[in-house]
Amino acid sequence: MPHLPHHVPIEVVRALTLWTVLALGAACAWRPLVRRNGWAPLPTLALLMWTSLILAMTVPMTFEPGVGDRLSLCMSHPVAHAAWSVRTFGDRGLEDVMNVALWAPSGALSVVATRRSVLAPTSLSLTFVLVEFLQTLDPGRECDPGDMVYNSTGLAIGAIGAVVALRVVRAVRVPR
Repeated sequence: MPHLPHHVPIEVVRALTLWTVLALGAACAWRPLVRRNGWAPLPTLALLMWTSLILAMTVPMTFEPGVGDRLSLCMSHPVAHAAWSVRTFGDRGLEDVMNVALWAPSGALSVVATRRSVLAPTSLSLTFVLVEFLQTLDPGRECDPGDMVYNSTGLAIGAIGAVVALRVVRAVRVPR
């Protein structure tokens, strides 16, 4: 591996490399998705690129034994843990806010691209819940039901914002 300056953590290089791979895959999927499903081209491309970026930051980078223990810890009391996370939102500082804010663009773009105001963000939410479970593969990461709530909240905020924006645009459009 090439020499990196000391201020560049290897995790950053791995995440950027993974994002590049995911973005290339997304670019290949973009045209068929647009043609086959009738989705809006630019919002679909933006959705695929943004979602690829989030996945590159959140999927595990290492896999080590002990998954069962980490998964059982994650699932020991998920509802109570999620409720506690909602009550203590912001206690982890910027991490909590980013767990909402990073997902809002995906929620908005999914609605604008597909015009499916419930199905699209719900599908993304389930995908990111799966990614949260996958984080149990990496001992340096943690599966956090609170993050599932924060991510889903961000998706919902983005989706609601997009629905409102689309309705406003539709209402102010001047008939030709």
